[in-house]
Amino acid sequence: MYKTLEPSDQSKRAFKTFKSFRFNNNDSGSGVFVIKARSGSFRNYVSSSDEITTITSGSTTTNYFALPSWNFVNTRYYKHYALGQEPTPKISYQVFDIRNTAFQSRSLHISSSIFSITRDLFGEEIKPGSIKISDTSNGKTFDIRDDGDGNLFDFNFSASYAAHRSSSFSMSQGVNAAGSGSVIGNAFYSDGLLVVNQKGSYKDVGFGTGFTIEHQATHKITEYEYVLRAPAGEFNMSSNISITKDRAGNVRIPITSSRDTDRSWVQELFPPHHLPGNQGTGSFNMAGYTPASHSINEITGSTWFPFVSQMGIYDIEGDLIAVAKPGQPVKLSPTLSTTFVVRFDV
Repeated sequence: MYKTLEPSDQSKRAFKTFKSFRFNNNDSGSGVFVIKARSGSFRNYVSSSDEITTITSGSTTTNYFALPSWNFVNTRYYKHYALGQEPTPKISYQVFDIRNTAFQSRSLHISSSIFSITRDLFGEEIKPGSIKISDTSNGKTFDIRDDGDGNLFDFNFSASYAAHRSSSFSMSQGVNAAGSGSVIGNAFYSDGLLVVNQKGSYKDVGFGTGFTIEHQATHKITEYEYVLRAPAGEFNMSSNISITKDRAGNVRIPITSSRDTDRSWVQELFPPHHLPGNQGTGSFNMAGYTPASHSINEITGSTWFPFVSQMGIYDIEGDLIAVAKPGQPVKLSPTLSTTFVVRFDV
């Protein structure tokens, strides 16, 4: 028994889910690490003379060179970026992870710490506003956070930073002589990269006694909803084998000497009213099968209506894509319509 779903009975919505993570500098192989980046000239560049950060993950050891690392983040995020100006179409493809240029200040110091988080640990993006770096270096403990717009700031100077931000990042507002209260780096949520400028008190962030990073990963889930309607008087037949006479829920297959050529025994497998070809009134409409001949007396009266124990949802090709089961069987009504709402996430 099939019924076509109307477009108004089908809907879907997407929503984001979040998962919290916490790592420190001792979590070897976790996929979270920090490397040094430093500006300089590539003229007569010799890698062996460059500052190297060595990262070991399991049995794999990788060397990151400071100069190429600095040029990577500079070209990808900073070089063509201007505060308060949307990139022109000509260079828009050269600036990555743009949020709101009116609220994100980007400035790359000649030396920086780059914290990298593997995509397995942040999903589609790091949730804006969820980043917290606790770092002990240069004899101090720093509490570095993001403001939700891609700016990193020292939470110990949160009031000063609020004044600095509200003044369109004017260095004359909320910023002390040491630079505290200003933007000290950036978070690039879509790429899992955090850049902290190594200047002033923050020159050793990531390379001191130890650090801890907390953040939330983002994962989008799509929920599908289908409204299945059984109007009064419809779906009033069961496909349960137990309604055929003398079955009591069991399937009986007779064995005869002519079984290989006589297929009439197949009728024992199917309920009544499921005739082959175009003769049937039920959903099992397959040519070549003969229906069982008798139903139990209890289902022949006008007061009998079946219980719904499961529902199937099919695509346009007729393939079953989902099965829904109520918490307990639901009896259909001869006078009232019955509606089921089916939801599932993918």
